[in-house]
Amino acid sequence: MMNVLRKAKVWTLMGALSVGAPAAAQPQQTPAPPPDRYVVGQARPTVDPGGRLLDMTLEEAIQIALEKNLDLKAARLTPQAVDYQLQAARAAFNPRLTSNYQYNNQKAPNNSTLEPGLTTLTTLRQNFNGAMTQSLPWYGATAGLTFNNNRTATNSRTTVLNPSYGSNLQANFSMPLLAGFLTDQTRNTIKTTTIQRQIEDVRLVATIENTKASVRTAYWNLRQAIEQIEIQRRALDLANRLYQDNRIKVEIGTLAPIDTVQSEAQVAAAEQQLLNAEIAWRTAELNFKRLLVSGPEDELYSATINPTEQAAVAPRTVDIPNAVRTAIAERTDLVQSRKNIEISELGLTLSKNLTKPQLDFSSFYTLAGQGGQRLVQGSNDRLPGGYKDALSQIGNITNPTWNMNFTFTYPLGMAAAKANYARAQLQFDQSQAQLKAQELTVSADVTNAGLAVDNTYKQYLAAQKSREASERNAEAEQTRFDVGMSTNYNVVQAQNTLTQARLSELRAIISYLNAIAEFERVQRVGR
Repeated sequence: MMNVLRKAKVWTLMGALSVGAPAAAQPQQTPAPPPDRYVVGQARPTVDPGGRLLDMTLEEAIQIALEKNLDLKAARLTPQAVDYQLQAARAAFNPRLTSNYQYNNQKAPNNSTLEPGLTTLTTLRQNFNGAMTQSLPWYGATAGLTFNNNRTATNSRTTVLNPSYGSNLQANFSMPLLAGFLTDQTRNTIKTTTIQRQIEDVRLVATIENTKASVRTAYWNLRQAIEQIEIQRRALDLANRLYQDNRIKVEIGTLAPIDTVQSEAQVAAAEQQLLNAEIAWRTAELNFKRLLVSGPEDELYSATINPTEQAAVAPRTVDIPNAVRTAIAERTDLVQSRKNIEISELGLTLSKNLTKPQLDFSSFYTLAGQGGQRLVQGSNDRLPGGYKDALSQIGNITNPTWNMNFTFTYPLGMAAAKANYARAQLQFDQSQAQLKAQELTVSADVTNAGLAVDNTYKQYLAAQKSREASERNAEAEQTRFDVGMSTNYNVVQAQNTLTQARLSELRAIISYLNAIAEFERVQRVGR
């Protein structure tokens, strides 16, 4: 079969090159096969023996990344860490319970004439104390309740109550009236941590959106790498066709053997470009998998991915002014900056409050009770009694005590506090100026992204026309060469131009799709 085809090709070329032969005597011209029409999106990756080909749409890739992406998993843990930080800050307002037990056994020589014959005076004291205090979340106030109890027993015969029991119930309250009244370090920490928690939510949204954008870019890069292999494979086919045609012409004597060198070199160059395209595909696939898999053991890591999404190109109208307004109002990096300004404003308020003098108010209300076996005056007899008597006196409010106290402190000049307040004011003004500069940068980013959509679409149209013209030119140059009206050099140049035009069109398509995605992204998030 090959010999028959080769002879047919020889007779075709001989008939085309015959001079003066009658038209009826010439064999019919068989035109050279034109370059195949190439459509983006039809190429498929090559699967290694025993491997698995996995078709994947862009939406499927994004969903896998949202579930498995390791960087995103780490980012989701940060808000939880801030939750614990906020929980720890709010714990400052939880009640604190304390208790105390004290035992004291004292022996001392008797030095009293009231108890002759008693050489050693023994006293046994025990204290049972408990207290609960709480910092209140309002106005820097602190409240507490203390319950103290004691028992004293002695061998002294003159003690009125022996053993004696004492109980003391005290409620106390204190608060600042100037510095620390509206805010203090604890309340400021809770407020700033609450805002920081909101910032972490915004950052997580930004991380999610940026991860989706990275997946989208990597997806189209992989699609582009696969298409580049197909383009380079078609270029190699064209180079091989030319080389085989030249060899046939050498065999029939219409072409010198030296004239095949250029076409042979073109084959070698096309093989090298195909190898480079395959290497680029492996790299693009690895970068894409890095965004999707949960580790080297993930089954997706060993599969060959075929991005099946069609690179559809349609004109897109962009409204840059409206996009700028949307970005200024909603973009995550600007939202974070405004939240940070809120934190700076809280710090400014705290610094201003600390420039006031210290005026503290404190008060307590105490109920006391006492009980025990009471000595009957003039005898050694004792009336029964005990701890219940002390508690009964507290319950009956027998021995109340009120106390109020005001303490005023004023560091002369308040130099340190005023300097800290002035520095906080400067930092606050600086943050506002930085926000304005950031808004201007965002506006420029959105504008450039919108212009890029229009520019890349125009570049695609130009690349499409260039590719169509290059296909027609390659076909015509091949036809002229077949009838002896062109040279190897011209055919090779036409084939190279066609390959570059196809690559340029492919890059223009991917650039346009990425430009649209970037225009949508910059309105919502920053890097």
